[in-house]
Amino acid sequence: MSRLLSIMVLFLLFSGVILAQGQDEQTQRRDQPYDADFARPQKLGFGAALTLNRFAGDLQDGSNFPGAETDWGIGGSAHLLWRFADAGDFATLHLFGRFAYSPVSSSFTGKNSFEYSDGLTSFLAALQMQFFPEYDLRPYAFAGFGYLAFGAEITPTGFSKNSTGDGSGSMTLPLGVGFAWTISERLDFFAEFMKTLTFTDEMDNWVMEENDNFNMISFGLTFYLDEKSEAVQPEAPIPAAPKDTDNDGLLDTDETSVYNTDPTNPDTDADGLSDGDEVNIYKTDPTLRDTDYDRLLDGEEVNTHRTDPRLKDTDGDGCSDGDEVLDMNTNPLEKDTDGDGLSDCDERNVYRTNPLVKDTDDDGADDGKEVRDGTDPLVADVLKIEESGEIVLEGINFETNSAVITDDSELILRRAYNTLRTNPELRVEVQGHTDDLGSDAANQRLSERRANAVREAMIQSGIDANRMTARGYGEEQPLVPNDSPENMARNRRIQFRVIR
Repeated sequence: MSRLLSIMVLFLLFSGVILAQGQDEQTQRRDQPYDADFARPQKLGFGAALTLNRFAGDLQDGSNFPGAETDWGIGGSAHLLWRFADAGDFATLHLFGRFAYSPVSSSFTGKNSFEYSDGLTSFLAALQMQFFPEYDLRPYAFAGFGYLAFGAEITPTGFSKNSTGDGSGSMTLPLGVGFAWTISERLDFFAEFMKTLTFTDEMDNWVMEENDNFNMISFGLTFYLDEKSEAVQPEAPIPAAPKDTDNDGLLDTDETSVYNTDPTNPDTDADGLSDGDEVNIYKTDPTLRDTDYDRLLDGEEVNTHRTDPRLKDTDGDGCSDGDEVLDMNTNPLEKDTDGDGLSDCDERNVYRTNPLVKDTDDDGADDGKEVRDGTDPLVADVLKIEESGEIVLEGINFETNSAVITDDSELILRRAYNTLRTNPELRVEVQGHTDDLGSDAANQRLSERRANAVREAMIQSGIDANRMTARGYGEEQPLVPNDSPENMARNRRIQFRVIR
């Protein structure tokens, strides 16, 4: 046992010298470029190891032979290692082959005393996985298969074997764990534990219920043959001057790789804007003629209509720019082209009024006002106030020589009522006029009675009486000469005069 300890101390001292010498090389190696980030860039290595071997068989089992002693034997091994694949920064995969000579021994003093010794010769092939290959210190594990040759020598004292002892070899299942430490550009130190399971129970000539096996602890070095792979630094080419073949403000490389435009055509989509202006100024799609799908080309929107080529409805009135320009002839920059208080789109789609005409029914009230007041903007249901401030109520008829309003006057009275209702600020004088038939005094009285009859009709409909006065003018203010029945009919009239 003392010899074993001496050899181990010498080996550790030798390894320490190698490790110390490798530190400077390791520091220099970190500053050098590699094709991979692995601490060990080379793929192929070979090496040797000092091994400590201990046999575990039936003779060494304390339950069979109480007090049996099993020694650690010193052996050696040689190995070959090849990295063939990797799993990113997590692990690398290696094929691993090893040949080993492993002396083992044990003894027992008792009724059946014996001395057991064997020189085990083995080889194995295994798959090894090293973890965290970018670090200098890398744990690993392996498993594989092998073959073990044995030939036990037993010196018995009253010992009788219970097997034929004819076996000389067995297939094995080696399993191991360890770690590798990169200590220089070509050298790794490793330490590992391996357990070798066999498929025989006759290695010590004693057969029980379990097969024999042995354990091995290894301390060794791996030397790598192939050169490290250094990154080749190509000569930097002289960069070519950026090209803009079609002079549209975009580099050819950007047109082909970024914008998918034609570097030989300044206006790829033929919309009237150059590709460069679309990308850099207007932020439109240089491959689409109509970026916002409003039926107007991007160039037409920018250069002709001044609308936003990225916004389908520039003025936000509910109708697209294309509908306003192509169908409605309204201004796509104004929500209310005719200024009547209704948006262009509401006039077309909701009220069916003309968005180009402020007063569609030409009754003197704007479309928006009629909608707000509850009158029909498509029907002339209010009276137009003339510039003179007079409102003529044509169509109010009375019974002959009477102030009784006839039924056929209902429509014009309704329009007069609507006019006063929707213009609450108006103050009017209700005027009565006649032709020149009859005496002046009779015509005067008749005109006053008729004016008061119309005023009373407005009051009955809900108009404030304080907003109206009534006055008769008789035959004094004819519109036309009383020289024909038609003209006389025109002079027999009721009209409003705006007094405020």
